[in-house]
Order: sequence, then C-alpha cells, then structure tokens
Amino acid sequence: MAQLKTMYKPQANTPETSLRGALAVDGTSVTVLDSSVLPDAPNLLTIGADTTTAETVLMTAKSGNTLTITRGQDGTTPRAWAAGDVIGRYFTAYDQRVIQENIEELNDKKIEKPSAAVVSGDLAAFDGTTGAIKDSGKKPADFAAASHTHSGYVQKPASPVSGNLAAFDGTTGAIKDSGKKAADFAPASHSHSGYAEIKIFQNVAVAVSLWVSSSAVSGYPWAASIPCSGVTANHVADVVFNAAEATSGNFAPIAATGSGTVTIYAAEKPAAITIPSIKCEKAV
Repeated sequence: MAQLKTMYKPQANTPETSLRGALAVDGTSVTVLDSSVLPDAPNLLTIGADTTTAETVLMTAKSGNTLTITRGQDGTTPRAWAAGDVIGRYFTAYDQRVIQENIEELNDKKIEKPSAAVVSGDLAAFDGTTGAIKDSGKKPADFAAASHTHSGYVQKPASPVSGNLAAFDGTTGAIKDSGKKAADFAPASHSHSGYAEIKIFQNVAVAVSLWVSSSAVSGYPWAASIPCSGVTANHVADVVFNAAEATSGNFAPIAATGSGTVTIYAAEKPAAITIPSIKCEKAV
C-alpha cells in the first residue's frame, strides 16, 4: 500500500490570533500575538481568512509566539501581510482533498473477503490473477512444523563403490563414500602377537581392613587383595612400594593376580599404606 498523505490535526472552534508585525512576501518567520491558540507544529495555518486573497502556510515550528512557516501552500500565493492580519487553523481545501485521496487509496488497496464459501480453519491464499483472497484448501496441520526432522532419510552419494563403507562429510554433514571396506579394518576381537597388555595403577591405598590371614606364601602369613580393574590371572604384577616399606623386609617380593585383583603379602599385619605403583602385564 502506498504511503497515505499527511492529515494535519484540526483545531476545535477555529480559534485565531493576529500578526504582531508585518510579514514580507518572502518571509519565513512571523510573530503572533498569542500562539497558544494555534495547534502544535507541523500544521496548516491560514493568513487573512477574512479577506478574498487568503494564504495557506505550513507551520513547521513554534517557539513562544514565533512561528516558522513555509509559504504558499495548497496553490495559494504568498503576499505581504500587515500587523493585525488574522491567522488561524481553518479547514482548508488541502484537508478535504487529503481525506478523499486517503479514503480512495485505502479503498483501492483493500482486500475483498472471498466471494465463495470458505472452510473454517483453512489458510487464506492470494489469487494470482486478481490478487483477491481465497480459500487455500489447506490447514496448518497439512504442513510440517518449521522445526522438524526427516527420520531415516539420507541423501545417497552420487557414485559410491560397492562394498565401501559410508562416512559423513565434516563440512556439510552429507553421506559420502569413505573409500574403505570392512576388510581394511581389524575385527573387534583380535590378537596382537608379540605385544603386551599393560595396566598401571598409581597411588593405591591399602586399608588395614584388607589384610587377612593367608598361608599362600611361606613366611608371609598376611595377604591383602587389592581391587585392580581389568586384571586377570594371566597378568604378572610388579608392585613398587615406598622406600620405607620396600626396605622394611615386611613385604613379600612377589604378588599374585586374579580376576580384578592384585594380592600382596606381609610378614606382619601392617598399618594402612599407599603403594605408588602397581604394573600388571600380560602377553597378547
């Protein structure tokens, strides 16, 4: 829709005041006796409404009793005015014409309601020929939500190689040919001949409550089974004690492994200790 033309506010009862001094034909500022009876700027004013040669001006600013004006509005002709000439906000031809033109603009651009029957809840649509509104035959439920997924849908690659595994493109997220087949990878369960599996546990606390009587190692009647996740009986344990425990002679120089445990032995039941390192190794 085109921008509607400005319709200036009216002034009830058309109060008027008069010029305090003369206004030259090219003057753009004039002082009046009482500007309080005039509307705020911007607005139209008429000078000399009591004459046959009135002039319509556009008041663009009002400061005290001084008005800033643009002369010769609405086809009127600027002329010289004398002190005492009347000025006020009157209904002008501009006011009438703008009301009519704005109404015509609104009427021309309005949208007529559909002439045919419509279904409650249907969305409206534009007629491509006339621009009128019509029933689209569609409801919101006929469309996907703005935020939705396509579960199970993937755009297939343009030229995949049979048997190759798929891969994601890191930039677009599309599926592409990885260039690799299953045979290019080791099975989930496989061996590494000549390699060893090593598990290392550090700063392992051994509470007094772990120690129990044992006859497994001669001369070391106390045993403590330390939880060590992933260790099996096939592992060989290397327990590194603190210097004080290592030189005390109280701990056996061997350790046993079992399912998730490493067992150490002592000649006398010790107080709580912390083992700096336990390394468990087995061939794979």
